[in-house]
Amino acid sequence: MGEERLTWCRHGECMVPLVATVEGGRITALRANDTLPSGRGGTCGLCLQSANASQDPRRILRPRRRVADGWEDVSWEVAITEIGARLKAIRGQTGARSLATYAGAPVGTHTRGLTRTLAWTLGLGSPNLYSPLSTMGGAWVRAAELVLGHPVALQGDVGRAHYVLCLGGNQEAQGWGPLQAGRAHSGELAFSRKTKGTKVVVADARTTPLAAGADVRLQIRPGTEVFLLLGLLDTIIKNKWHEKQYVNDFTAGWDALVAAVSLWPVERVGPICGVSPEEIAGVALKFSRSAMSLAHRSPQMLASETATLASWAAIVLHALTANLMRPGGLYDAKGGLDIHAVAAQLPTDKAPRTRTGNYPLLLLQAPGALLTDEISRPGEGQVRALVSVMGDPARELPGGSRLRKALGSLDLLVAIDVAENDTTALAHWVLPATHPWEREDLHLHDGAILPNRESAWTPALVAPPGEARSEDRILADLFAVVGPTVRGGAHGPHLRALGALLAKSDLGPWEARALTLGGKTTIDALRETGTWQGGDHDRANWRLTTPSGRIELLPAAIAEALSRLAPPTAPAGFDRWLQGAAARDAALRPFDRAVDAADPGVTLHPDAGFAAGDRVRIVTEAGSVVATVSLDAGLRLDTVDLPIGYATDVASIIPNDRLDPFVGTPALAGLPCRVEGA
Repeated sequence: MGEERLTWCRHGECMVPLVATVEGGRITALRANDTLPSGRGGTCGLCLQSANASQDPRRILRPRRRVADGWEDVSWEVAITEIGARLKAIRGQTGARSLATYAGAPVGTHTRGLTRTLAWTLGLGSPNLYSPLSTMGGAWVRAAELVLGHPVALQGDVGRAHYVLCLGGNQEAQGWGPLQAGRAHSGELAFSRKTKGTKVVVADARTTPLAAGADVRLQIRPGTEVFLLLGLLDTIIKNKWHEKQYVNDFTAGWDALVAAVSLWPVERVGPICGVSPEEIAGVALKFSRSAMSLAHRSPQMLASETATLASWAAIVLHALTANLMRPGGLYDAKGGLDIHAVAAQLPTDKAPRTRTGNYPLLLLQAPGALLTDEISRPGEGQVRALVSVMGDPARELPGGSRLRKALGSLDLLVAIDVAENDTTALAHWVLPATHPWEREDLHLHDGAILPNRESAWTPALVAPPGEARSEDRILADLFAVVGPTVRGGAHGPHLRALGALLAKSDLGPWEARALTLGGKTTIDALRETGTWQGGDHDRANWRLTTPSGRIELLPAAIAEALSRLAPPTAPAGFDRWLQGAAARDAALRPFDRAVDAADPGVTLHPDAGFAAGDRVRIVTEAGSVVATVSLDAGLRLDTVDLPIGYATDVASIIPNDRLDPFVGTPALAGLPCRVEGA
């Protein structure tokens, strides 16, 4: 009989609490802990697939360095000493800005790993922390900051709403993220539909299970969510369906908003989106008249050149209908440990800017799509060394062969990861990292995106294979050799000093202190019980930090971008629209899927001119890839559904110069393309 231990899923954004059965050093069973509110939606399917991660043959087991005829295993002492010395030498020769870090999505699920990665970059004195944040909710956070005054991942109150507009149809498959966790939302919505008659509208080019069961289906063209939302705003304003008292008491910029959105009536946006104006007007009426209404984001909405504008329009839609910072709409969740004070100290408008594109860093992070040019472009601050932490930039970021060539030109490329990937194949050094099942962990920084107020602790369930170490320990050991930047630093002396301290300190006492200061629980209590449950979030939490003290309906930066907005156009020879952001599951990396997981390939409409099983070439202005066809009569005829993150190298056909002007999101949705026989 095995021992049962409490833990949670960290392979995607569902973050379901789990009960693990461990016997003989192996995980023999995993089930959702349905005694907790957030565990009542079942598992995401990724958990069971990774139960045997420690025995997976793809694992990296020992530190390796590249030599003339291949690779050789070395000791940790040799690896840390030589890599640290090389980083220190490069910084001495070309400055701190020549050092860069890439933090893969799994870093964001590990409080200690995230803290160490941020501190490592600050302590080095470099602004170059690249991450997937720009494609995984960064636009939503930036838009909220412009409207409310501080960066926050506003949560959608899925279970309480009476009218839910899903801007994309893959919320169930991806745990209702980005930046919102929990499979229980699906059950809550189903219960709400049954007991309250909640209506569901899905705007998506695909017929997902959620879309198939919706009350209204808007089969919009990929990447046109911003135009749909502008049409909703204009219709509500023109018909005076907005909540006048709320707008008058709590908002600023009404007149400017009215003028700006008047350019986008439903008669104009309908053809752009590919749906009838009457359908859009009908949704506007129902949304504005329902007691509690929610427009819920999706990866599709947040993966285009207009991601921040679309996020702004969605947030303002809630403001006009009195559903912003209210139950049943969007709310600001404090979580078990409120980290608002930390986020408020990192205003984007005062952040350092990137050398390429002049993008401000969002929560200390730079857009990953810039990495190709930051390495290739000569001059002061050119990146010459990169440490990749739990990520695969060679496959995850746009750039294709240009990016891989750039990575191959680096003076030093270090890959810290659990398994081999495209980036480890290019690296000078490969360092084995632990899998989530193999490390102690805390729910600490992520409480604001959980469906309920909770904190949790998990022990390491099994021992790591070979010589694998956690990424936070690896970075701490490296920093001890490299040392901090003595002066300067991209973020100023205070953050540089704090980063240098946290980059080498034992983070355990810091975590314990944070829990104690939060006043809800302690690390000792969590180790005893496994979890602290504080009930529902306060959905009426009201925090505005704008200079006016009001909700800014049309911030100046948004007004400027809106004045340049134009309907999407396609160059000659491109007659389809790519949907690359509609992933089939919540996996943060391919390793979290089953070894034999099928590549979804490319999905086309049956009338697109190809048969199931055909090999076709998908071409964009950035390049081409070959994929196998499957057919779906529920897909828009003009849509090419080719999700990124699987075997097909979709990132190689995504340009890295067509980016959201606020946060650098690449055009994964709504990119012009064509399909031809391979």
